[in-house]
Order: sequence, then structure tokens, then C-alpha cells
Amino acid sequence: MSARQNTTPQVTPIQRTEAAYKQLAKTATSLNTASDEFGKFIDVLDASLQRLNLGISAWVTITGGEDSQSGYWWSRDLGYARTGHKWGISLRECKGNIHDPEGDDSEEWFFNEGPRWLRIEAVGKMPDLLEALLKQAEDTIKKIKTKTAQLQEITGAIVAAVQELRQEGEEPDAQKAE
Repeated sequence: MSARQNTTPQVTPIQRTEAAYKQLAKTATSLNTASDEFGKFIDVLDASLQRLNLGISAWVTITGGEDSQSGYWWSRDLGYARTGHKWGISLRECKGNIHDPEGDDSEEWFFNEGPRWLRIEAVGKMPDLLEALLKQAEDTIKKIKTKTAQLQEITGAIVAAVQELRQEGEEPDAQKAE
């Protein structure tokens, strides 16, 4: 018996590279189109939150972990925060070591500027983010009301002191200090 010879033509690494690149170029167009469509919905959510003029931030963990032996920790988070001069739905990756908090590292992006894989991972946490923002807003209202009462007392004391000084003819004159 004679051995059969392989009649399948051999594909060289160069040919495989060329074919893969051509297919990748076609797939990249589809990927970018899908990503742009995905991003439009985030833009709607982002604009809706910006209209509320919350001025508060909140973060929810997408995933994370910690090694109790080494102290190393990491997390990936979805949030609503101010980055630069703009508020928006954001993503971040954080990592560090509980034994060296000064070495902690964090990278933040507006949602549509973050890595695609992280955007995909984050979508399911959007309801959690809205609930976290609601809780943060409610907590902030309570704090503002408490501090308003304190400020009212402080302001009352200052107003009383100014009136007393006026009656005694010792009202401070801001222009004299200049």
C-alpha cells in the first residue's frame, strides 16, 4: 500500500495574515456601527440625568475582588460623576493594596469613551446606579436640611452681634480696614 499524499494546498502564514486582516477590516465596520448604536442610548440616559442637575455622584460596583493574604484589591465600577467640568455616566477601574493606600490607582472614563468590553459589562448595573443616585440624593437632602438649621443659627448670631454693635456705636466699618 502506498501512503496517500495530502492534496490540500498549504496556506502560508502570509496568506492567513492577509485573509484575516481583510475579514477584520469588514468586521471592524460592523463593530463600530454596533458600538455607535449602543452609545446613542447611553447619550439619551446621560442627557436625562444631566437635565436633573443633581450635582451629586454615586458609584456601583460592576465586579471586583480582594486577595486577603496579599491585600491586593480591584474593582470595576459604573457611576454618575463629574469628570473635568462635565457631569456624566462614567466607568472606572480601580486597584490597590490595603497595606499601601497611597499606591491605589484609578482610571475613569465617560461611559462612551471607556473600553467596549467594560461598557458591555456595565449595562446590567444601570438600574443599580439609578437607585444609588436616588439614595445619595435623599441622603444629601437630609444633610442639607441639618446644615441649613446650623447655618441659620450661625447667621442669627452674626445678625444679633451686628445689631448690638450698631446700638453701641461700634459697628465694624469694612472701609476702615482697607
